[in-house]
Order: sequence, then structure tokens, then C-alpha cells
Amino acid sequence: MAREKSPAQTRFDDIIKSAVTSVLKPLGFRKSALNFHRRHNDVVQVVNFQSSHSSSWDKKLFYINVGLAFDAVCQLASIEILEKPKEYECDSRGTRERLERLLDNVPDRWSVRANEDSSHVAEYLNSAIEQLAKDLESIDGLQAYRTHRWFDQFRPKPVNAQILYILGDLDGSWNEVTQLCELFADRQAINQPKRWIEKLGLTKLAAKCCT
Repeated sequence: MAREKSPAQTRFDDIIKSAVTSVLKPLGFRKSALNFHRRHNDVVQVVNFQSSHSSSWDKKLFYINVGLAFDAVCQLASIEILEKPKEYECDSRGTRERLERLLDNVPDRWSVRANEDSSHVAEYLNSAIEQLAKDLESIDGLQAYRTHRWFDQFRPKPVNAQILYILGDLDGSWNEVTQLCELFADRQAINQPKRWIEKLGLTKLAAKCCT
């Protein structure tokens, strides 16, 4: 017997349909559970709605995660290219972030209450998803991501080293690696360039460890 939906869950489902699906579906995204996926040339994009454990029968709390999985990064790392990756699987295939780190004036946690008017939440969410869609539309591969503001927003970052490496900027990739080592200077296991070079598949940088 199917479990009865809570009033908050029903309200949440309605908001997702009106505020999110209405924006993403025409752009080629396909919904599966709480995930929206789209292949956009050389990258698979993921928009994930993560339910909070603090949700209750009459209150739905949720987070929004955004993932990018690049074919070229998968090939470099010798891992499978997935057409419907989980958002956390984008960590090793590209990048993922919470929506509030990608867009300004977005809450870190969203709230829908069964006994309150949720029209303002739907409008706010719709506006945020429209902004996100514009950014995602401009990212169809590594080169596009390299010139997008998100690339420089989170540095140093392992995927940035991989992207620069794939695009032929070996010096830039090496600089990213050395910055990662500085960032984790107090962690012996990951404060050496050799570790990052091996982990990220940056074989052409191996000689730099010896110079």
C-alpha cells in the first residue's frame, strides 16, 4: 500500500512542477525523482532537490544542488561517462555546488509549509531557476566553463587543474596543483604535488615534481 503523502510534500510537488519543471523541461531536462538531467553537448548537467531531515508532516525543507559532469574529465580520470549521474557523482566528473553558492540572493535552505500561502516561494524559486538556466545554457563544455565566472569563483579546485590540463594550459594546471598543496599544507596525505598529479591523471606534469 502506497504511503500517504504529507500535505507539505504535496505542496512541494506542486511547486516543483510549476516553478521548476516549467523552466527546465523546455530546455531539454528530464526529471527523475528529485533530479533533473540534461546532456548539453559535452557536459551532463544535474539539478537536484535534496530533502532535509528536518522536514515534517506539515513542513518541507529542501536544498538545491547543481552538478556538471564533463565527458573530457571522465576520460582523463578513466571513469565511466554517465548520462544520469547522481549530483554527488559529479565530484569526480566535474563539479557540484549548492545553488546559493552559484547565485546571489538565494537562500541556503528552502521552506514550504502546508498551512501557509506558498505562492511567494514558487515565484522566488522560479526566478532562481530561470537565472540558473541561463548560466547552464552557456556551459556546453570545458572551454565554456573555463570562461564562466563559476570557474574562478571556487579556486583552487581539483577539477580546475584537470580542465586547464585538458585545454593545454599545463602551467595553469600546475599552478592550480601547487595552490591545492598550499591549501592543504597541514594534511600530509594531500599536500604533495605528486599525490594530486596521480589522482587527477595529470601525467604530463609528473616531471615538474622533480624540478
